[in-house]
Amino acid sequence: MHLCIGYSTLRLWLKKYTDEGFSCFIKIPARGKPKSLVTPELHQALEDKLNDSEEPIQSYKDAVLWVETVHNQKLGYHTLRKYMIKHFKCKLKVPRKSHYKKDKQAIEAFFKTT
Repeated sequence: MHLCIGYSTLRLWLKKYTDEGFSCFIKIPARGKPKSLVTPELHQALEDKLNDSEEPIQSYKDAVLWVETVHNQKLGYHTLRKYMIKHFKCKLKVPRKSHYKKDKQAIEAFFKTT
């Protein structure tokens, strides 16, 4: 335990060394491009839903629920959020809550003067 590795890890490394040699430790394995979880049909449906003025998607959570219910596909929140931002440049924003003591007449007068 002087190298700060476990016995089982050392045993695996020695077995790999005896089977494949030193070259297996210095080569970097190639990784392919990750497969997209969003199909072209789902992409088109998301685009149509985002451009729908009757019933638009209000939040990313709603988008995840909509994909699950309508398309029977389970996508993670962050996966769908990153996909929508990357491909549709969307930023679903929720307005800040208004103070309950705010005077509506003062707001109307302000907008009339500007």
